[in-house]
This record gives sequence, C-alpha cells and structure tokens, in this order.
Amino acid sequence: MILASIFPAQLTALRATGLVIAVLIIGFAIVRRRELRNADVILLLLAGLGLAIVSGTELTDRLLSALSFEKGNGGRILGLAVIAIFILFLMALRALSVGARNARQLQAVLEGISSEQFRTAEHRKQFKGKVGVVIPAYNEADNLGYVLDQIPDEVCGLPTATLVVDDGSRDGTEEVAAAHGAVVSRHVVNRGGGAALRTGYRLMVDSEAAIVVTLDADGQHLPAEMPNLVQPVLDGKADVAHGSRVLGHAEQNHFARELGIVFFNRLVSFITRTHVTDCSNGYRAVRTAVLPTLVLKQEQFHTSEFLIEAIKRGVPAVEVPVTVEQRLHGHSKKPAVFRYGMGFANAIVRTWLR
Repeated sequence: MILASIFPAQLTALRATGLVIAVLIIGFAIVRRRELRNADVILLLLAGLGLAIVSGTELTDRLLSALSFEKGNGGRILGLAVIAIFILFLMALRALSVGARNARQLQAVLEGISSEQFRTAEHRKQFKGKVGVVIPAYNEADNLGYVLDQIPDEVCGLPTATLVVDDGSRDGTEEVAAAHGAVVSRHVVNRGGGAALRTGYRLMVDSEAAIVVTLDADGQHLPAEMPNLVQPVLDGKADVAHGSRVLGHAEQNHFARELGIVFFNRLVSFITRTHVTDCSNGYRAVRTAVLPTLVLKQEQFHTSEFLIEAIKRGVPAVEVPVTVEQRLHGHSKKPAVFRYGMGFANAIVRTWLR
C-alpha cells in the first residue's frame, strides 16, 4: 500500500522521458567518473537521482502539497519553478566559489613563476635597501619608455631600482621596459592591475626593498614628484603616503568620472571614519615591511582596496598632493563609466566587509 501510494498509477510519456534522462545522467557520471572531479560526479548523481524521483514517484507532489502548492491554477508549476530557482541559486554559488578558487590558484601560479624567474636571474640584490619603483603595465609600449626615462636615480638619498610587471601585454611592452633599464616580470596572461601589483609587492618583499613606490605606466603620474611621497615614509611620519589629485592638480576628466571620484571619496571616508580625498589614485609610497600585513585580492579595482586595507590594519598614512595628467598616448584600459562605477563600489564594499 505504501509503495502504491509513492509510485504513480500511470507512467505518462513525460514521466518516462524524465526517467530516461535521469538514467542517462547517472550513467554518464558513472562512466566518466575517472575524468571528472569528485564534486562534479556527486552533483551529476544527485541531479540524476532528483530527476528520477520527480519523474518516477509521487514524492514531489507530496512535497509541493506540504508547501501549499496545490493542484490547479498552475500551483504545481509555480512550486516546481520555485524549487528549480533555489537549486539554480545553489549551483550559481558553487560556480562562483569554483571561479574564485581557480582565480586564486592562477594568481598563485603566476606569482610563483615570476618569483622563481626573479630569483634565478638574481634580481633581488638590485632592490635590496633601495626604493623599489613598481609599474604595472598592460599594452603600454608607446608610453612606458618615456615614464621610465623620467624616474630619478635617487630619491631622498636612497637609490632607486625599477620593476615593470608586464601583465600579459602583446605590443612589445616587455621589450620597451628592458630597453630602458627596468627589470621585467611578466604574466603570461592579463590579470589586471591589482594582480600585477601583488606580484610586484611580493618581489619587493622578497628583495628586502626599503620602500615601494607604485605609479602608472601611461604617464599620468609624474616621477619627479616621487620625493614628496617617499620623504614622509623615510622620516617615519607614516608607513604609507597616498598621492592625492584633489590636494594637488588633475587634468579635467569626464563629468561622470569627476562626480564618481567625489562620491567614492565620501563613501570611503564615511565607512572608514577617515578623511580621504582621493581613493582612486595609484601613486603611493609604502614601507615594504607593511605589505605582508595587507590582504589584497582585487584584480582591477585595487586602489581603494589598498587604502581601505591600510586603514583597517591601522597603518599610519598621510595624503600628499600630486599631479595627475592625461595619459600620453592611447586609450584608458578602464571599463565604461557605469561598469567602472559598479566595479569600484563592489571593491570598496567587499574590502570593508571582509
């Protein structure tokens, strides 16, 4: 009697089709189990089993009735849709988790390769005790040479050494950097400015550089202003000196971007309870010993992440007036205004909440 109440009295064509698909899914998982990851095999088996239960039993009807999705007026269809959306939501969460894990693994591989090449080439001694100038670059062959030629040999009494992290360029950026005397570390694929900086930071920590200065490869930041950033760190007034175009000078930008800078400066100031005038400026100097204490994960929207992380960790910091000019050649690698704003906001919130 119990079995009779569980199994349907009549096997319709739709139920039969569902059972066949369920068997195929389970069979595929079993046959390909050596080629698939364990988690994927389990998911396929659960999907096949679930489809078999839905198609071959009345358990789904009982569950829908218990959830007040009664027959008639599309009640059961709505119930199935709700359950399906919930399952898809769980699958989406898993996909995001797997994607994040793969991204971390890829970044670890890229950093590991760069570190090993850097160590093998004995570049570490070139940066020890110096001001390490780290420049992330992606397809900046037209601008990079000019920027490298402007970097001073000495800043505030300390010699400088320059590292260009070529983030998967395809235009000869690596060759230009080497031709102008910089040490080059290369990512074989483009990962974003934040990923390139993480590699640069790791190499500077390994090299025991005294201070790390970061600036853009497109000519927007002036290397001549580097002493203004290094001096407060060198004097012990702060461990990080952030460049600020608001305190200094900036070329006129698009109105939407100018408005966005104002909004995000106020947002960061509000959530950190710290007055911030320029949260999107990548021109900064940092004491190398501070870098291992910061958790940096952003691939692209890294400027605000660094600033917020430093505030959260209680790192003494100052803002220094700097100039931000128009890029020398080519177009910005930043996405369109709306996408950039959404990505920037996401980076701010995620950094603050973690």
